[in-house]
Amino acid sequence: MKNLFLAFLLIVSCKLQAQILFAGNHVFEAYLGIPNTARFSGGLNFITGEINDGEITKFRGLAPSGIRYTYMISEDISFGFDMIYNYSNVSRATTDTLYNGITGQWEYQQTSTQDITKRLRFHARLNFHLLTGSPQSDSYIGIGAGTNNRWITSIKDGEVKTFKGSDASILPISMRICYGYRYYFGYNWGITGEVGLGGPLVSFGVSYKM
Repeated sequence: MKNLFLAFLLIVSCKLQAQILFAGNHVFEAYLGIPNTARFSGGLNFITGEINDGEITKFRGLAPSGIRYTYMISEDISFGFDMIYNYSNVSRATTDTLYNGITGQWEYQQTSTQDITKRLRFHARLNFHLLTGSPQSDSYIGIGAGTNNRWITSIKDGEVKTFKGSDASILPISMRICYGYRYYFGYNWGITGEVGLGGPLVSFGVSYKM
């Protein structure tokens, strides 16, 4: 019985030492994600119906990044919101060889395409906080679900096609599952990182709690 009581005290002691966020805390975060998968996309574009062939000649973009708000319901569970935005502007050039029956010569024909995509997601988030063993860190598993808004402009040899709403998104909703870690240098300021699916594959940012 004495050993069980000592074990219980040890567990409680570890719990207290490992806690950095408490019920009622508000957490605000800004983060940048990597990578921007549009840089590596190929094959059929299911939205525009075009084949993503050709060499990428120019790329600009922002990988899934955004801001998060978290409210600690208890020491183990928190609820919040996540806004995720990403942008890509991809230019491609394709060169085809065509036979000219009039001149009897092979000629080169170049086709240029440009795809501009913007995506915005608002997620409601539920986080389950884990024991870390450090009084300055927080570790959690998060799940989220929400909107899936996308805007696409596709330009091929000067011809412009635009897609939005249900024409630009295969599914009207989006989801996320992730593992996150926070480390605080003091009471308020810290750094944060997440790995997950349905948003940034990896993200890093700053965290402020109050």
